[in-house]
Amino acid sequence: MTVTSISGIRGVVGSDLTVKDYAKVGWSFGEYIQGGVCAIGRDTRSSGKMMSDAAVSGLLSRGCTVFDLGVTSTPAVFREVLKGDLDGGLSVTASHNPPEWNGMKFVVKGGRGLFEEELNRLLKISSSPAAGSFRFGSAYPVEARYPSDIVTYVGEGCCSGLKVALDLGGGAGALFVPRVFKELGCRVLTVNASPGVFSRGMDPTRDGLKDLSEAVKTNSADIGVAYDCDADRVVFVDEDGEKLPADYALLIYLKSLADSDGMKDVVVSVDTTLAVEDIVREAGNRVVYSKVGEANVVRRMLEESIFIGGEGSSGGLIISDFNLCRDGVLASVLVAKVVKQKGGLKHVIEGLPNYHSLREKIECRREDALQVVKTLADDEAVDVDVTDGVKIRLRDRSWVLVRPSGTEDIVRISVEAETDGEASELMGRYTGKISKILQEIGQG
Repeated sequence: MTVTSISGIRGVVGSDLTVKDYAKVGWSFGEYIQGGVCAIGRDTRSSGKMMSDAAVSGLLSRGCTVFDLGVTSTPAVFREVLKGDLDGGLSVTASHNPPEWNGMKFVVKGGRGLFEEELNRLLKISSSPAAGSFRFGSAYPVEARYPSDIVTYVGEGCCSGLKVALDLGGGAGALFVPRVFKELGCRVLTVNASPGVFSRGMDPTRDGLKDLSEAVKTNSADIGVAYDCDADRVVFVDEDGEKLPADYALLIYLKSLADSDGMKDVVVSVDTTLAVEDIVREAGNRVVYSKVGEANVVRRMLEESIFIGGEGSSGGLIISDFNLCRDGVLASVLVAKVVKQKGGLKHVIEGLPNYHSLREKIECRREDALQVVKTLADDEAVDVDVTDGVKIRLRDRSWVLVRPSGTEDIVRISVEAETDGEASELMGRYTGKISKILQEIGQG
């Protein structure tokens, strides 16, 4: 099944997506940016070169000038569009999906992802018959400026002597992330560092990261860092080899700002931990909530003129003066800098607010999922937020979020509480309520 959303398109290569599909998407995006200048990059999947070339052919047929970055991270493509003031960008990747998948992420002028109405416009172009004169564009190989930009932004040599273990996951980060950390002054060791060799799960937020944990413990590393295939997601492992929750990238950065009196207002998606509120509001600043999805967070950041954003479950940190996207490498080097300054990752995280979260899904038709959300919003007698689905905020510092998937016939349930037991009780209670509503819908 081909998945299409503001996060791009993705599916299984050969069955869901073919070379013709990529050429058509390239043509459509070339039409969307009116034959302008477009950057393109790809991750390390075996289908990447083939699919990238197909997309380039579509862009060229609309007269685009294409800057081909080759194998690089998705944030590198965003950065190229932002800093070069290009008309658009394409990242050929399926991010954290399995190796047999591939896809494409879209970047528009200003270096941000597509908003919903812009995606609809692109899909309308894609669904219409090809029209207009055939044009001839030009393509050029270009080296991404992103790695050197990160070093300049964070500070060359700022992490001198820090020992870092990197789990590159066989992804695009294998080609440049070790060099970035070395230029920051780190002593670097790597695991799963062969590009295109995927010896662990693609999604570091779900994989156990056993290789990285062992490398950290065996080599007495100060911090372990793991990325997904296009290096927009990141997860950390502490000095004892313990994997940390995905949202710690955001929390560590925010806590460092609070400790240095540099806190600002923050935008996060509605599925983000309450720990963000605890840190930001204690420092006297606002937390603004957006719908789930990186582009939705960015949209609210731009609307509110807010510098920092984040996403709940994906380890996302967005800093607008560097990149208008979730940037795993930027997050990791900023966290490494905090660890260097404060003397150990465990010391850094020991003061962070601690909550426990669970996520489940129930299969149902989209129209039924929408009815579930409406019923819960009408029935609940507590604080209800309908920014995205229905978020029920309970008086004991816990919440439940129920929302229809934008890409699958499922309803998603997320809960958070101060203890594992409370989170489990909430999940059981609300999955029971949802099942009962669905049963009533089926009997109606």
